Formats: sequence, structure tokens, C-alpha cells
Amino acid sequence: MKRWMGALMALLMLLGGCGTLWEQTTDYDALVKETLAREYTFTGKMTYDGTQAEAFFTKTGESDVTAEFSAPEALKGLTVIAAGEELRVQLRGMDVDLSPYALPTQSILTLLREVLTGEKSGKLTAQAEGDTVIASGSILLTTYEIVFDKETMVVREIRIPSLEGVIEVSDFTFAA
Repeated sequence: MKRWMGALMALLMLLGGCGTLWEQTTDYDALVKETLAREYTFTGKMTYDGTQAEAFFTKTGESDVTAEFSAPEALKGLTVIAAGEELRVQLRGMDVDLSPYALPTQSILTLLREVLTGEKSGKLTAQAEGDTVIASGSILLTTYEIVFDKETMVVREIRIPSLEGVIEVSDFTFAA
């Protein structure tokens, strides 16, 4: 019996140092890319270069993003649709097609569309921090961070530090 106990203790001590073999690691980079590839909606309260706005966002397909503005009053009712290479603006019954090149590369819509549609392979890194996953990358010479809830992978916030841009995300829902 002492032999068995001794052998069992030795085995436990040896395996105790191998705990990391049993711990399951999560590939947050892949999880973030998978999340961004899905279709979803959310409300975003934006602060961008000193300007504040609120919009309801819908991301469909690989890269189609629609933003329906509700604030400030000057933007209320404005809908911007970026679908493929097309860019449309709708306001008070008017529907205008724009060249995607008509928007400045540093505009919030240009940056947000690039962020929400996911990064090119190898450019996006994700790291778990507490109850969040923070994905960071760079586009158009600008860095950004997307903060996800670690458990649900729901987007909580989008940050564009170089442009003093923050989007507080609420009501994030994945499409069925």
C-alpha cells in the first residue's frame, strides 16, 4: 500500500508541473476574425475628433455596412450605405450615389468599415485582458483597438486613439 501511495504521489508531483499541457488555450486571433466575419447590428455612440454622434449600424455580408444616424440633430435621418464598392447616402427622400473615393481616408465611416469587416491576414492581433479581448491593428496609417467581451465575443468598444475616436457599443446582436 505504501508503494502505491508513493508511486501515486510521485506521479501527481510529476504531472503537477505539466498543468499547462491540460489547460486549453484559446486562439483569440482566430476568434476575433470569426466574430468580425459574422453579420451583426449595434448602436454606437461616437466621439471623433471632438464631434459626437449616434448611429445604428448593420453589418451584412463580407463588407457591407449601413449607418443610420439619430444624433446630432444635423445628422438625424441620415443613412450611409457602404456596399461593396458602392457608397450611397440617403437623407429626407434623397438618394445620392458617391464614389468611395469621395470620402477622406481618415473619415470615421471609412475607418469603421475597414475595422468592422476584419483585417487582412496577419495584421490583427488579439490579447485577453481580464474579462475582455482587445484586438488591435492598423489601417490607412491609423491604429485601432476593438474591445470584445471575453465570454460572448460581443463588441463593447472601438477605439481609434490617433484620431481621438471612440465608439461606445450597445445593443450588439449577431444576426440569426
